[in-house]
Amino acid sequence: MTFQEMGLSDAVLRALVASGFTQPTPIQEQVIPLQIRHNDVIGQAQTGTGKTAAFGIPLIEKLSPRQRHDGEHTMEALILTPTRELASQVTDELRRIGLFKSLSIVTIYGGVSIEQQVRTLRRGTNIIVGTPGRVLDHLSRGTIDLSGVRHFVLDEADEMVDMGFIEDIQKIMQSLPEKRQILLFSATMSPEIDRIAAKYMSRPSTVSVSKSNILVPRISQWLHKVKSWERFEGLCRILTYHRPELALIFCQTKRDVDELYRQLHGRGYKVEALHGDYSQHQRDQVMQKFRNHKLDLLIATDLAARGIDSKLDMVVNYNVPENPETYVHRIGRTGRAGREGLAIMFVSPEDYRQLCAIEKLIKIHLQYRDLPTRKELKTHHQDFLQMRIEKGTKDLESADYIELATKLLENGKPLEILAATLRVAGEALSPQISIDRQHELNSENTGAEYGMVRFFLSGGRTIGLTAGDVVRSLTHYTKIPGAEVGKILLQDDFSFVEVPEIWARHLLENLPTFHFRGSEISVKPARAREKIARFRDFHKNSNQRFRRPQRQYSNG
Repeated sequence: MTFQEMGLSDAVLRALVASGFTQPTPIQEQVIPLQIRHNDVIGQAQTGTGKTAAFGIPLIEKLSPRQRHDGEHTMEALILTPTRELASQVTDELRRIGLFKSLSIVTIYGGVSIEQQVRTLRRGTNIIVGTPGRVLDHLSRGTIDLSGVRHFVLDEADEMVDMGFIEDIQKIMQSLPEKRQILLFSATMSPEIDRIAAKYMSRPSTVSVSKSNILVPRISQWLHKVKSWERFEGLCRILTYHRPELALIFCQTKRDVDELYRQLHGRGYKVEALHGDYSQHQRDQVMQKFRNHKLDLLIATDLAARGIDSKLDMVVNYNVPENPETYVHRIGRTGRAGREGLAIMFVSPEDYRQLCAIEKLIKIHLQYRDLPTRKELKTHHQDFLQMRIEKGTKDLESADYIELATKLLENGKPLEILAATLRVAGEALSPQISIDRQHELNSENTGAEYGMVRFFLSGGRTIGLTAGDVVRSLTHYTKIPGAEVGKILLQDDFSFVEVPEIWARHLLENLPTFHFRGSEISVKPARAREKIARFRDFHKNSNQRFRRPQRQYSNG
């Protein structure tokens, strides 16, 4: 069935075409005709199935910009969502669908001035989209009148129950007129939701998108096996290789979000973070940047990411979620509207239990992929650079550089100039990671503690260098937190300092030298200590040679 075959008006059909809707999704194909016939509907579907448009299209179709005798808009529809982000998302979607209809849609949620919302509501509205707490607040103040509501939508009902909104929802539904249409959407059906449906809905039609249809076929799912301390470097390689224009990275905790933000920001990425400790003003600022594509990356917890529905190139599970359905929610945010999507997940040995649960749910055996090697990154980077240059030769704006190119060729060898130009351009395109590294990091046999990398400093006690000076220099030039600087060994003419592996690359790339009391101190990765290495090898071999053999037992 097509949208045209559903009997939609020309105004709605034109808006759907303008918004990029081509073919209805399974849930839209089932819900839209039922809703147009005024049936109560229970829709069980996950994020990414198109449920917002499933209730939004018939809602916009049925409403008309009728007005009261006093000139105000008639409020006919109320939509409840669990979060302010989802409320904003739903509002944006409804406005796209109602592009050619003069409907007023107002969004109300907590964390912002209620007085401003009151002034907006006094002007009248056709549709209100809001969170339960703020809607109930307006009801208690008498600034919302639900007597004219003919359509009520409960979106992400399971999330609202989990967040403790069940009593607020019931109070709101008790205020609805007797004759109304109720649409309830939930990823899962709990006893609390069943009781709401039984009490307030009239012979509802049930539409369920089976779990086999949850995952959009256009989503590629990649697994990368890493040790816990390898996640960050693995993430940087993935980001460098795929170059997403807009990616959402999920972490388990607020602390994880803050830590990863600090690391990626230090690498030069255009990144922001989002979690429950952010104020509404901060959240709005971050989301505005995200929607306007002023960010490459957004790091968030699951709670903070609810309602985010931009055109994502990639979703990254930095940690494996405990709940397998959370995985489905996360990756459902990419690969929408007919676009290809990519879902990345980093898996450590301790995550295998959760991974098995995810595979059982989605009925797919996910395959591991190797992380891109440095050679592959270099080749991929050069291919990308070549593509950009070839495209630039056809760009008229490139003509502005003809004069500069002529000057450079007059003063040097063409091949060397071209190579230098490519290097500079390549670094500008990927400032966050240097592919041609002068030094290799080595955490083995340097005397560094487990999980740390030791660096050599070409200065010591002779010039007055102290441990405090080393810490202050690192924090000043690299933004490495002082608390994370490890063991410091001071000698007369040189010193050693240890930093966590996750910070080692950042230190190498950002602090080749620093000045102290007129002396230039170079910073290089420490070399392996051969004597120690030989001793450890001998000790290891000796233990193996002289260890008492273990008795072998058989079942016989």
